[in-house]
Amino acid sequence: MNTREKILAAVTGIAAVLFITYLAVDRVFLMPAAQRFNRASDLIEEIERARAEKDKEKVYQARLKELAGRAYGTDPLRVSEQVRSRITELLGMSGLSTERLTLKPVVGAQVQGIYKEVGWLVQVRGQLEQVVNFLYLVTREPHLHRLDNLVLSPVRGSSEVEVQAKYGTLVLLAQAAENLEVNTVGADLDHKALETPDRDQYDLIASRALFRPYMPAKKPEPTRPPPTPSAPSPPRPPEVPTGRYRVVGLATFADQPDIYIRDSSSGNVVRYKPGDSLGGGTIVIVDYRPMPMPDKPEILSGSRVVLRVGSEYYAVELGTYLAQKYKLRDDQLPPDLPRAADPDGAPPGPDAGGQAEARD
Repeated sequence: MNTREKILAAVTGIAAVLFITYLAVDRVFLMPAAQRFNRASDLIEEIERARAEKDKEKVYQARLKELAGRAYGTDPLRVSEQVRSRITELLGMSGLSTERLTLKPVVGAQVQGIYKEVGWLVQVRGQLEQVVNFLYLVTREPHLHRLDNLVLSPVRGSSEVEVQAKYGTLVLLAQAAENLEVNTVGADLDHKALETPDRDQYDLIASRALFRPYMPAKKPEPTRPPPTPSAPSPPRPPEVPTGRYRVVGLATFADQPDIYIRDSSSGNVVRYKPGDSLGGGTIVIVDYRPMPMPDKPEILSGSRVVLRVGSEYYAVELGTYLAQKYKLRDDQLPPDLPRAADPDGAPPGPDAGGQAEARD
C-alpha cells in the first residue's frame, strides 16, 4: 500500500467514524430535543386556546343565565303541561276557537343531565287574520321556545285556513340549572299586544287571498289611433290614464268582496267595496267565474271586478290595469248581477284623476 492509498483509507475511516458519531448524537440528543420542541409548541397552542375559552367564560355564563331565566322550569312533565296551557292561552287571545284544536305531546333532542326538549304538535283552523294574530303573539312570547314545521293550508268550502306547527321549548335539568334562577320572565302578553303598530304591519297578509291561483300581470295594450269617424259611435267610457292603477286583489271575507287597487306611481294600495266609485263608474260586483281573457281566449281568468258606467257594464280582470276595462256583452253578464237603476253620474274613481281615499 503506497502513501496515497494510506491517506485515502485514513480519510475514509475518519468520514465513517464521523457519520456514525452523527447518527449516535442525532438519536441520543437531537431527535429527542426536536420532539420535545414540537410537543412544547403544541402545548403552547393548547394553552392559548384554553386561555381564549377562559376569556369567553363570562359571556357564556351571562348567556346561560339569560336562557335559564326564560326557561319554563326544570321538571319535564310540569313544563310540558305549562307549554300546553300557554299555547291554549295564545290561541284564545288570537281569536282561534279551541273547539277544533288538536294537541299532541312530542319529545325532541336531549343531553343527559343538561337539557331536554319538550313540546306539542298544534293543529287548529280559523280565519287567516286569527292565524296571523297567533303567529305574531308567538314571536312576542318571552319564554324560551321555537316554532318548527309551520304549514298553512286552505279549508275546502270555507274562508278558513288550517295551521299546523310544532311548538317546542328546552328544559334545563336540575343538575344543569343548579345556582341559576329559572323562569324569571313574566307572561306579560295581553290583548293589547294585538293593537300595537308592529302588529298592524301584518294586516296586508290577512287581507290578501293567499290561496287563489297566481295570475301573472299583463302589460298594458298599446294605444291604437282612433278610427276615422264615419258615423256616430256609441257612448264610450271616460278615458283613463294607462298603466297607473291596477287591480291587485279581489278577496272575499264573510261573503263581502274587497277590491284592492295599487297606484304604480306611489306604490299605495287602496281597498274598495261594491258601491264605491272606480274607473269612471260604480263598482257593482266581483265576478269569480272562470272566463277567457279578452285578448287571450286560450287563458282563463279566475276573477274580475264589474263596473257600471251609465247604462252599460264593464269588467277589469285581476292583475290588469283599469285602462284595460272592456264592455261586457249580455251573455257575459254575471247571473247574480244587481239590476239597480242607472246612476245620475258617479264621481270618477282614482283612474280619472281623483285622489283615492283609504277605507277601513
